[in-house]
Amino acid sequence: MEAVSPDLYSGNIIKTRIRFARNLSGYPFRVGNERQANEIVKKVNRALIKCDTFNLYFVKNLSPVTLEAMKERNIISQNLMQNREYGAALVNADESLSVMINEEDHVRAQCFMNGLRLKEAYERLDVLDDELSKNADIAFHPQWGYLTACPTNLGTGMRASVMLFLPALSESGKIKRLEKEIAGRGLTVRGVYGEGSVAEGCIYQISNEVTLGVSEYDVLSAVEKTVLEICAAERSLAEKMYASKEIITMDRARRAYGLLTNAVLLKYEEFLSLIAEVKIGAMFGMLNIQNLEALNDLTLKVRPANLCVQYGKELSAFDRDLFRAELVGKKLLKLKEE
Repeated sequence: MEAVSPDLYSGNIIKTRIRFARNLSGYPFRVGNERQANEIVKKVNRALIKCDTFNLYFVKNLSPVTLEAMKERNIISQNLMQNREYGAALVNADESLSVMINEEDHVRAQCFMNGLRLKEAYERLDVLDDELSKNADIAFHPQWGYLTACPTNLGTGMRASVMLFLPALSESGKIKRLEKEIAGRGLTVRGVYGEGSVAEGCIYQISNEVTLGVSEYDVLSAVEKTVLEICAAERSLAEKMYASKEIITMDRARRAYGLLTNAVLLKYEEFLSLIAEVKIGAMFGMLNIQNLEALNDLTLKVRPANLCVQYGKELSAFDRDLFRAELVGKKLLKLKEE
């Protein structure tokens, strides 16, 4: 396929994530006691002190709602949340870098960037990885590469993923065929929170599964090529399903916008369905909303735990629906005025 600019698919491409799995030599990969866990936290924290200004969080010191909100924003994982006794995380100010400590591996370092920016995110995380390797003894084998708790991460220990908005492929059911096609390339299609999670609001993650016997740049190239091909297929199908049926698509988008800006109570599942319709309308110029990135940010802010964090207290399901409707309505009206 001829190379195309990712800007062409800015509405479909949401976010890039690069993740490295690393372990410290001299410790069991599954940390078994508090002394070992604390030593690993101290060594990782010291090793990365010059990389960025990180806040250090211990899982055991955080409330369940705070942890859930961090998971909703993808800066920590369910595995780290469950390792309440030993888990910790380093998170920088804008949450573009996070380092989970004592998750499945001793270190799970992540870099997030908006849009399709695989090379930039990799290079930024590689600086952090070099600093870690310079200041700590990392488990590495000359034949097998980086040693990890799960054999599926051996080698580079790297996962490169891109989050995509794919309403046409999802609605048509063709996403299932896509999953089979890219599996042959050593890639996979997952939901918002990775393996085993669902695709909320037609949002999917495309990532590599193969980490052994390939270079980091092989992985980055394969993921980017596949992402652009998927976006091209999505856009071609969307032209037939949405753009060519302008009146129907416009009606769906404007009805969804009307509900979102007038609702008094709004469940998260309902929001996801309606915001997808709004985004489709905006992408095809049927709604006067230019800032599609703001719609993606809004989806994060109105997740259940993040609503509680914003309002500074745990909220009942009723109050979450009430506050979500208020927040969404105000934000969408503002976006249409910009």
